[in-house]
Amino acid sequence: MLQVSNATNTITPLKKHVSKSSFRESLKNEYDEFLQLQKNKYNSEDCLKVDLHCHDHNSDVPDELWGRILRLPETWLKTTELVALLKKNNMDVVTVSNHNNARSCWQLIEQGIDVLVAAEFTCFFPEYELYIHVLTYGFTKEQENVLNEKRQNIYDFLRYTAQANLPVIMPHPLYFYTKNEKIDLSLFEKLAVMFQRFEVLNGQRDLWQSVLTLNWAQSLTPEKIVAYAKKHHLNPVDFGVDPNKAKILTGGSDDHTGIFAGQCGSNLYIPNLAKRLETEKPSALALEALREGNVAPFGQIGENQKLNIALLDYFSQVATKITDPGLLRIMLHRGSAWDKIGCFTISNFLLEMQKNKKAMKFFQFIHDALQGKKPNKLIKWKTSKNYRFCFEYLEQIADSKNKSPEEFVSTVNEVIGHLFTYLNKLMANKIEETIGTNKDKNKDTKLRNISTEEITRKFEVPSQLTALFFGNNVKKDNMSNVKVEKLLDHLSFPLLISTFLAGATLASTRVLYQNRNLLNEFAEHLGKNRHQNKALYLTDTLRDKNGVSNSLSGKLKEVQKADLPIDFLICHNDIAPEPHLFVVRPISSFSVPHYHDQEIRLPDLMEIARIFYEGGYDRIVCSTEGPMAVVSLFLQQMFNVPSYFFMHTDWIDFIKHGTDLTQYERDRVRRLLRALYNRYDGIFVLNTEHKSWLTDHEMQLDPSKVFLTAHHTQPRDEAVTKIKKSDVIADATDETPILFIACRVSKEKGLFDLPEIIAKAKQSIPDLRLVIAGSGPATEELKQQLPEAVFLGWQSKEQLAALYLTLDLFIFPSKFDTFGNVILESFAHGMPTLAYNCKGPKDIIQHEINGYLVETIDEMASKVVQFFDQKTQRQLMKNNALVRAAEYQAQPIMHQFMCDLGLDIPEHYVIQSNVDSIPNTSETTFIPAEVEYASCENENIPLKIENLTEKTVA
Repeated sequence: MLQVSNATNTITPLKKHVSKSSFRESLKNEYDEFLQLQKNKYNSEDCLKVDLHCHDHNSDVPDELWGRILRLPETWLKTTELVALLKKNNMDVVTVSNHNNARSCWQLIEQGIDVLVAAEFTCFFPEYELYIHVLTYGFTKEQENVLNEKRQNIYDFLRYTAQANLPVIMPHPLYFYTKNEKIDLSLFEKLAVMFQRFEVLNGQRDLWQSVLTLNWAQSLTPEKIVAYAKKHHLNPVDFGVDPNKAKILTGGSDDHTGIFAGQCGSNLYIPNLAKRLETEKPSALALEALREGNVAPFGQIGENQKLNIALLDYFSQVATKITDPGLLRIMLHRGSAWDKIGCFTISNFLLEMQKNKKAMKFFQFIHDALQGKKPNKLIKWKTSKNYRFCFEYLEQIADSKNKSPEEFVSTVNEVIGHLFTYLNKLMANKIEETIGTNKDKNKDTKLRNISTEEITRKFEVPSQLTALFFGNNVKKDNMSNVKVEKLLDHLSFPLLISTFLAGATLASTRVLYQNRNLLNEFAEHLGKNRHQNKALYLTDTLRDKNGVSNSLSGKLKEVQKADLPIDFLICHNDIAPEPHLFVVRPISSFSVPHYHDQEIRLPDLMEIARIFYEGGYDRIVCSTEGPMAVVSLFLQQMFNVPSYFFMHTDWIDFIKHGTDLTQYERDRVRRLLRALYNRYDGIFVLNTEHKSWLTDHEMQLDPSKVFLTAHHTQPRDEAVTKIKKSDVIADATDETPILFIACRVSKEKGLFDLPEIIAKAKQSIPDLRLVIAGSGPATEELKQQLPEAVFLGWQSKEQLAALYLTLDLFIFPSKFDTFGNVILESFAHGMPTLAYNCKGPKDIIQHEINGYLVETIDEMASKVVQFFDQKTQRQLMKNNALVRAAEYQAQPIMHQFMCDLGLDIPEHYVIQSNVDSIPNTSETTFIPAEVEYASCENENIPLKIENLTEKTVA
């Protein structure tokens, strides 16, 4: 396994892949056992090997709508090339099962080649408005005409094949070329009555689908088939089906490119084969075995990998061979407006791409390499050093073609990932060279001088899309004096190729899982092979110095402690992997103005997709609006899985308080966020105000998709004890009144209210002091306005704990935070909190019980004075703070979180209910420690056993 180093163009060893999930391992073991039984089913000397499902260039009218609109054949593979490949792979019988025609078979027969005549007919299932494939064998030219007429109705088609004694196979029964909501389990009940033969090994389909099909076909007892026939008023005899005979199981490669033909297929058993071959043709004997049902599949499932390779080869040829389909033709073609817009966009993209000669040559090289042909060495050495790695990878692919099929598949898919990674690193390096690197924080660069306001106001993506993709000349962007023409010239080739590779990977997996809901329903009905429920949690920050990172670290600890079905994934250079934590190394990283302590890391999309697939995940959670949000939406489309967003930050409030953008410019950001959040199946929020905002007229999210949750308190370190106030402020005594705040030192945190608050409070408490823990861009400015305050800078968790235990009152002037994790931290150490009555704090703090909620600066100053004046009440508030912190325990919060995600709750984590009635707590904003649930189906309905807060106050 190879990977290109970021520093040089050399090839270096790569780390091994993550291990497959237990779910996929169990599928593989089950299918391998079936194949071993099939291998021993018949004496190999009495078997003919045949690939019952393969295509060539006469499959020229695709079933996919977009292929028809764009006038693309399913393959450009010549018949002679296919036949040669089948013979190379030791097929005893040749057949070509093209869509709706047997032209290739007739042409071969005319050339004197023995052929089992076949075609894959597309038949219409009227009640489902569904087109399905039917592999049909042994017909004549006259019968082919009748079959094409009959295929407009599946019932008429199958009745005719039964009367004519033509064997038919239902290929890939769980894969359909369209997402059809009318499909339900009744379809499979009818298929059980109408088909005797089912393809359970398809070389281009997913292992999960194959195992489900296998177990379903083997479960079809005579009693079930008779019951289904009665239920749907069908007679099995009409379709040539004998309910008392076991279903016949077949295999085929479903090859369209000439890469995998003959690697999967069926052994057809003919007793006394050698003797009969002296007088009979292999094709006639093969037809006889098919009719009799003497079939045993052979070969290997490649999961999504084989289809990925096939589509990579297909797309390479499309890129070089596509012609203009014509705007008028697209407009008049059958299909939705979105289908036509999509095809118009793709055709224009590809036609523009053909102008890039480098890209066109590279696509041809990809196709050649997949066929086992190496690029010309002279071309390689004429190529720039930066791109020679491409040829080295293509040579690896070509070399592996002559090795085992398994090694070829593995090599190609690894190379695709490594090539994508290197191209993206190359682009990142070119961008840094063009706009100035910011890795040296002491160096003033163009990127560091671009403000957030400038980016929001001046960077208009649509006006530069064409140039970004195709390298056309565009005007220089005046926002940063970046040489855009030079940048785009560097990016056009690597961007085209990396987009192409990502597109092929996305398409191959999406094709397999476009009907994922049907697969889940089918598994439930079957009672086995149910896909595991497991979430991959993506985040851009973990183990960093910010509140979001701290809360996510706490969630990860709970997941690790309880071994919950959630794994985290972070892109980082320094963090080490842990149980339930994947770490991918960034392709590149940079910081943005005012946030130099928080890097933006660009993850390796293909590596994360591989981790998701091999880990057997079936849903995504994303916690940040950075690069991981893009990754989460890519995975959502690629695997057709539900995705959720955990909203930590109110960006509109941040922009309002941290920038000088106008209302119009803030609305632009709001619309962008609305478009982003609407892409998710659910949004988790941390306060009631945010939930209302997301569901009202501004954001317009479906209320049923917005879930209220909370952060939980972290276990208190009992080893940390109270220190002396003089250890914090040299001239302080134990009686000195001290306010404390710990947060990022920036304007949006409301810290610039503190000078006025302190000044007003000091009129009554002259010796009042303030301690600030944290760092940020506003530190120096705040120091000037608060010269008497003590600035501690960033503090460790242990240092913070000691400060919470020692100082008196936590003051939190932020109106920006969505929750206020520091409030829980202060409560956990017995420190009351004073905050504005706004989102986040108002859902945690109980006014004058464990803290204060105020509206203005004057009120905040007044409550500071009140707190220090009432010594008895102060101690009671400290006790109540501890009680409130205890109400935010991890298990009930995580339990509800998993319920809202639709995850199965492990038995050891289930909270049992012993309460008969459920109170109306639809606006509950926290989840108590002693809480029990009636069901995961109820949204946010904790059952309060005891109101600990009221008990303490009383």
